Amino acid sequence: MTDAREEPAESFSPFAISVLRAADRRLRFCDRGDVMTRYAACRAAMCALTQLDTFYIGHYIGPTTLSIPYCVDHKQFLSADVQQFGPNGLSEYIRSTGRTYRYDQDAGRRARMGWNSDEHPVLDVLVVPLRHPETDEVTGMMAIENSVADTYDDETARAMEWLGRALVWEMTQDRTFADDLGLYELYPELDSTRPRDETELLRTITGELERLRLALHSVELPDDPRLAAQRTALDDARASGERLHLRLADALQTAHVEQTTPRASTAGLTSRELEIAMLIAVDGLTNRQLAARLFISEKTVKVHVGNVLRKLGISQRSAIPYVIGEIHPPANLKE
Repeated sequence: MTDAREEPAESFSPFAISVLRAADRRLRFCDRGDVMTRYAACRAAMCALTQLDTFYIGHYIGPTTLSIPYCVDHKQFLSADVQQFGPNGLSEYIRSTGRTYRYDQDAGRRARMGWNSDEHPVLDVLVVPLRHPETDEVTGMMAIENSVADTYDDETARAMEWLGRALVWEMTQDRTFADDLGLYELYPELDSTRPRDETELLRTITGELERLRLALHSVELPDDPRLAAQRTALDDARASGERLHLRLADALQTAHVEQTTPRASTAGLTSRELEIAMLIAVDGLTNRQLAARLFISEKTVKVHVGNVLRKLGISQRSAIPYVIGEIHPPANLKE
């Protein structure tokens, strides 16, 4: 692939620009080390830009091994996998040439070697290399496949190449940040990306799911009949996220949380629960207003408020401002 800095960049369509800008925001504001949400952001962008049956990301482990931590095939999330590849296949082509692969280069010969099936024939493929932003070394690939021929045009290829660069850049910043500061070499137990127990793991998963669900709600597809399938898939994803979030919230509600002094700390609250507690304490928002402000359902708000009351050791919603005021003095509530 030719470095985009060596030739004038072609402009994207207004729709592609809006999709890529949204993806850029999601990639930038993910938590440090949150690679799965970043992978999901790339997939969501490509789903908005084009039709695809399969999306996957792979990383090279040595000269003949590819780790695939993220793969969605026909709306099914597949387990992470590690595969060996030979000298003539698609993985080796990307690793050795560092060039984008398109189906019409060889009538899909390389693509059919490892990923085609009789049930879901692959008739169009687009694969872009993932490069280290400083060394330019090819470290992996991002790929999409479709059972409809001639789906992916030049703009789709350029958009995915840009996404690949943006993804690797943000992942590199994560590693550079941790390595440069050496924060966790002496005290690995302080690394907040590693849950300490089952309850903390549930909180982490709930927070990640909430961010993903909010990202799905922020996606707006044009009222175009050609995007009917994408709109249906987006609605299904939103509904699934809502159901999963409620199940995890229920699991958190029944989990054992030790609180020696319930009124002395909000440490037991998740970030979303603390946000809701603050909005109630400072702005006095109702459940309906909270749902509108946070883009979640009133049912989800009720679950969060119930968790806040239980963890603060109170039974009345009206007591939240007083408890929060004791822990976070009024002068700080508006900050």
